[in-house]
Amino acid sequence: MKIAIIGAGPAGMMSALEARKKQAEVLLIDANPSAGRKLAATGSGRCNLTNTHAQPESYHTSSPKKLKQIFSKFGNKDLIAWLENLGIFTYATEDGWVYPLSNSAQNVVDILAAYLIEAGIEIHLQTFITDLQLKGNKFKLCTQDSSRSFIAEQVIIATGGPAFPQLGARENIYTILKRLGHTILPVKPALAPVLTDAKSFHKLQGVRLDAGITLLVEGMEIGRSIGNIIFTSWGLNGPGVMDLSYLVSLHVNEALEFRLDFLPNQPERLQELIKKQIQSNIPLFILLESFLPAKVAYFILEQRRIPVEKTIKQMSESEISRVLQALHNQQVPIKGVKGFKECQLSTGGVPLSEIDPDSMQSLKVPGLYLAGEILDVNGPCGGYNLQWAFTSGFVAGNHIQ
Repeated sequence: MKIAIIGAGPAGMMSALEARKKQAEVLLIDANPSAGRKLAATGSGRCNLTNTHAQPESYHTSSPKKLKQIFSKFGNKDLIAWLENLGIFTYATEDGWVYPLSNSAQNVVDILAAYLIEAGIEIHLQTFITDLQLKGNKFKLCTQDSSRSFIAEQVIIATGGPAFPQLGARENIYTILKRLGHTILPVKPALAPVLTDAKSFHKLQGVRLDAGITLLVEGMEIGRSIGNIIFTSWGLNGPGVMDLSYLVSLHVNEALEFRLDFLPNQPERLQELIKKQIQSNIPLFILLESFLPAKVAYFILEQRRIPVEKTIKQMSESEISRVLQALHNQQVPIKGVKGFKECQLSTGGVPLSEIDPDSMQSLKVPGLYLAGEILDVNGPCGGYNLQWAFTSGFVAGNHIQ
């Protein structure tokens, strides 16, 4: 049995190693000059492999029931054990982000590549698949070199999406899959920085803080998160807004805005502190500095036209109430998201409804399997999407027949 795997990212490498255990002849094909090129750039070079909270409910997909079935076969604990069996030992941060002990994404890629070679997997790099054709009960994989092609009984597509084209991402596989009978849901940037009207927030440029973020379309809430955000000259960056960016992409032609809460955790502590100091000559600005960056404290007081030096004793209940309201309700009009060059992931692609969850085999084309970002599954920042790549790659590789 000859298996061709298109894409040597995390899903492709996982499926190759698992398929090889079944004594299949495995070809791993990638357009890049090295395997795992995008994997080597993940986690700012540290490789955020998974998350201890990665559960099916954490992801956005058109078929949550099928996603749950897939995860039941290989979850985050299974992945950690699988990696450690290869010598990729891990640790988790307090918020559940899992990294290799080496803190090196390149080390992870090197180890996986070494095991691919050790397993006898035939690797073809700098090989771009231009077409996939059915020839009886086999597949012909055409390349950019018209004199060179591959024949395989079964094919796993694990090419990823168009995010990070500077690292070799391409979109042509969607055209091939559509021709073969698959639906392609709109492919949009996800985990992307968000473009906003930044003029009113220009004094906060460079500020980074944890915030509560609510996304509204035409005044109706469609998503919310709590996470780190960064104010920039063009808008907002950071996991807190990136986790909602796929929804921005889907509603980009509608009236969108963020509502920001600068103090989403334990807001009562600030109120208790104010109450305690209500008769003191300590400026409110000083109390705000106990919870917020100085730039944010300045910004809030200036926005409410309250002098920075004004003390708690000098302030009216109405003034204090307006400051607290401003802390928890900052309105930020949204213009859109940055494109594929600056996003970490794409949303859309082949819906899970067209995949057998027990094997990742296409329900449209027998012998064709799909794994990773090519499918309509996306999760938040923090290792969730690498977990999905490894999970789907494991299931596909294990069910090659």
